[in-house]
Amino acid sequence: MDNQALQTVELSPEERSFLREIQPFLEATDYQAAETAFNKWVSELDKDAPLSASMSLMRGQIYLANNKDSEAIKALKLAIEGRPDFAPAHRSIGLAYLRQDQPLNARPHLQKAIQLGDQSAQLYGQLAYLNLQSGFAASAVAGYQQALFLDADNEEWSRGLLYALTRAQALPQAQAMVEQLLESEPNDPELWLLRSQIALQQDKPLTALGSLESALALGDTKPANLVTAAQLHMTSGSPERAVELMTSDKVLTKNIKANYEQAIVQAAAWLAQQQKWPTLTTLLTRTDKANLTAESKADLAVSRAQMAIFRNNYARAEKSLKQAITQNPTHGEAIMALADLLRGQKRYQQATMYYQRAEPLPGLEERALLGRAQSEIEQRNYDTALNILGTVVRNNPDRTDLRASMHSLRNLVRNRP
Repeated sequence: MDNQALQTVELSPEERSFLREIQPFLEATDYQAAETAFNKWVSELDKDAPLSASMSLMRGQIYLANNKDSEAIKALKLAIEGRPDFAPAHRSIGLAYLRQDQPLNARPHLQKAIQLGDQSAQLYGQLAYLNLQSGFAASAVAGYQQALFLDADNEEWSRGLLYALTRAQALPQAQAMVEQLLESEPNDPELWLLRSQIALQQDKPLTALGSLESALALGDTKPANLVTAAQLHMTSGSPERAVELMTSDKVLTKNIKANYEQAIVQAAAWLAQQQKWPTLTTLLTRTDKANLTAESKADLAVSRAQMAIFRNNYARAEKSLKQAITQNPTHGEAIMALADLLRGQKRYQQATMYYQRAEPLPGLEERALLGRAQSEIEQRNYDTALNILGTVVRNNPDRTDLRASMHSLRNLVRNRP
């Protein structure tokens, strides 16, 4: 209760008398009794005699103490109407609006209180918080710095400044701040997560990964943190650890999130590209029964097929690619891979069918036409191959590299016995 803001000089005789009556409740912090007494006293007042600004402020602050923010706002508005330059009333109504999650209404009152001379750390901190929530990170930095200048040991303002520096992309300062806070609170997983985020923004994946692992070890094993750590491990740490994290029960839930699925699919594709077959096998085994979408299952089947092709297990590769196409009939990469596989086995008729199936798909027409042309060349159907390559060149005149091949094919046609 802000007794210092009470301007007894402006009180009427009735208000001074009531103030003496209510003072014991205020001193005992019995705000419920104070509210009851206040309401009874107001009901007995002359309706044509409005409360002074100071008494309206007191009534509003009593309402605030009893968590009655709407009633507090009404009383505090009366105080401001009586005295527009009443800084304590502006500060209190700003707090009431903050508690009602109305930042746009709270900000002008907090700003006004500061302009009127209220220089408290609490006020600067609250205004900084509002600015941060509203996207004004630079202003939030200034506010938190002022709050800390006035109250250097306040952890809330320190953390607020850290968030604001991060949002404002003042990364070196943010890094220094988080290191300082970690010195006193090394077991705080939230600080390790912030350290990781700052490191990611500075393109320091190893620092980010180490910080994330510290947060996980301290118990912050939210699925999002597990997946982020897994993605970092996949390229900058241990792929085996990545698979362990992204296939945990917390990630592979019944309603797995789409971005977690995508992370698993991308991990499988990367492992196949890097030919890390044992790790890929583990990933595929652990996700085999997961509740993934048909599209994701198709993508994983393609990775499984790539592994089978590397191991010369073409029957297994063909089976996996057909499974992928069954799961997703427009999976262009699966269709092209199957067409190439069949062509490599000289099963040209089937290969041509899949190349033709791929042609209408976005971004695959040229590759499919070239695959079909190669199939015709291998069968010595040079005329047909020439027609197909002609289509490619007409569609893409920049493919001047094909002219030599077409010239050679024409010679073969002319010299055919």
